Amino acid sequence: MNRIDRLTAIMLKLQSKRHVTIDDISTHFDISERTVFRDIKALGEAGVPIGFEKDRGYFIVEGYYIPPVMFTKEEAGAIVLASKLLERQGDKSLVDAFEQALTKVRAVLKSTQKDYVQELEKYIEVVSPQVPMEKAFPDMFLSDIKHALINHQLLSFEYYANYSDSFSSREVEPLGICHYANHWHLIAYCRMRNGVRDFRTDRISKLQVLDQQFDPTLRDDFKDHIFVRQMQKDVSEVKVLFRKNVARLIGDQRYYYGYIEEKKVADGVEMTFMVGECDYFARWLLMFTDSARILNSDRLESQMRELIDQLDYHYSPILS
Repeated sequence: MNRIDRLTAIMLKLQSKRHVTIDDISTHFDISERTVFRDIKALGEAGVPIGFEKDRGYFIVEGYYIPPVMFTKEEAGAIVLASKLLERQGDKSLVDAFEQALTKVRAVLKSTQKDYVQELEKYIEVVSPQVPMEKAFPDMFLSDIKHALINHQLLSFEYYANYSDSFSSREVEPLGICHYANHWHLIAYCRMRNGVRDFRTDRISKLQVLDQQFDPTLRDDFKDHIFVRQMQKDVSEVKVLFRKNVARLIGDQRYYYGYIEEKKVADGVEMTFMVGECDYFARWLLMFTDSARILNSDRLESQMRELIDQLDYHYSPILS
């Protein structure tokens, strides 16, 4: 038993009896009397009012009660903020589970804290784009994915590929989950592709946790895929020079397109991106017209020319 667990257990033992002797604690936890003294002192420094009576032992001061969980107003408020974010960033299974947890938190709050939390909720709102429900995937599989991760079980699902507008059946070994670019992603070894792949969870449907297990030690750490392999194999570095008056208006949207860093130069601001889907990045860059200049990517320049030609073909009859 580690020390934190032992301190919690000592508190519960002190609550269970009127007095608890040093021998009782020492014998029960198989620790020395010196360790008992140190643990009692640590509890006292943490705010637990512990008294001592000669020939009787330790006791918790009358009127003091330690609920299963204690929160300050600030801690409870932070949990409320987290719940608001999760409503927008989590799938349905996560939101439902967090709501149940939040209900338990509310149950152990004092009356004044409950009032504080209830009042705080009136003044918090998280605004983000919402996908129309009739077009959205259920995005409610994170609980199943977490279960499969812990138990090293295979997953089977249908996956929607945005670039081809089609579904494919996948059987994968789940290695980890991460959140970036405003979405949850499953990092898994795909048996169809024979390699580690990144699956957006809101593009998964018909997911099943299979009884078959796999050995995760045979695969690389999923973090290596996110921070190293993804950078080396699936994306390329792109540098773009933005005019100063435009660069300051880009704001947080840059982070959705693989932004890494920037530096101020004489002609404006040079930003570095790690770009995967070139077409996706090119369509975003097109909105800046002549205020953005590609510095090092022939592939991206070619993609931009194709888009410009398409625009010219589309609008020429209208303008002529």
